Amino acid sequence: MYIPEYRITPYLLNLIDEASRLRGSIEEAAVEVVFLPALQKEAKARATQSSTSIEGNPLSLNQVKALARGEKIGAYHLHEKEAHNYLKALHWIEKNGDKPITEELIFNLHQMLTKNILDEKKCGKYKSKQNYIVNEKGVRTFTPPPPKETPGLVKQLIEWVNSHEAQKLHSVLVCAIFHHRFVSIHPFSDGNGRAARLLGTFILYQRGFDTNNIFSLDDYFAGNRKRYYEKIEQSRELDNNLTFWIEYVAEGIVETLKATKKRIEDLQISSKHKTLLSSKQEELVRVLRDNPPLYVSQIQADLKVTRARINQIIVPLIKSGIISTHGKGRATRYRLN
Repeated sequence: MYIPEYRITPYLLNLIDEASRLRGSIEEAAVEVVFLPALQKEAKARATQSSTSIEGNPLSLNQVKALARGEKIGAYHLHEKEAHNYLKALHWIEKNGDKPITEELIFNLHQMLTKNILDEKKCGKYKSKQNYIVNEKGVRTFTPPPPKETPGLVKQLIEWVNSHEAQKLHSVLVCAIFHHRFVSIHPFSDGNGRAARLLGTFILYQRGFDTNNIFSLDDYFAGNRKRYYEKIEQSRELDNNLTFWIEYVAEGIVETLKATKKRIEDLQISSKHKTLLSSKQEELVRVLRDNPPLYVSQIQADLKVTRARINQIIVPLIKSGIISTHGKGRATRYRLN
């Protein structure tokens, strides 16, 4: 069985304490948010854009959101397919967070991520040739284990993550350790980074750390891609001592939770009664959140709907106290309360 090497430093303990506190605060706040589905969609789009961008995909967050809505964006087919696949995989892990990590599950997720991108013989299959990790200059920085050793190493990692010892560890530690070990084994011909980050997210779902699926750690990794790779390499240079890597991931989880908490606070709505929002109403709330009071014509342009449809969207939100009006007639503007 794989046995990770690391130290629990006072700094790491403080980070874990803060992450747990923020997580608890978010869990309590999210219950009162009437548009939790909007937060979940936002998290999936951010995770998809961030994780694929680390691998060089140029799609913007708005383009990924449009793809998630089923819209055409006119981007290069391969880039669209990568994003579609990642979104699909995120939907799958959201629905299957109660499953244990197995070899079959890993193959299934890799197949989702690489379908119609890699040769079918490579999707959800271990690598058959030696692969290498290179930096932005094309220089080899790491040689993963050879193909013949890969199945055994993955099975050892799976045995560890499902072990009694790992079950006793905090979710942050398990997420970080699994992520680093998986990318170091580099079991597939391609898609290893995306698979590692997706499985890290799966672990947080599986262990109940993100029960509402509303934050994306990939945002943090993509925010400074160079540091992300440096931290992975640092542990290898320290004979695979994962202490600094785990601290880095814990920092990312704290930063991500803070951003998520702020997003929830920004979206808090004072409503006279609970309102089940339609997808267009969720979209309108997000538009008004990010803009000053808007005229109907501006809302029409943003939501791409008719004037009659605007009334169907807005009136229930006004009645529930979510949106207020300013001015009269054609000069009426709408803002989020």
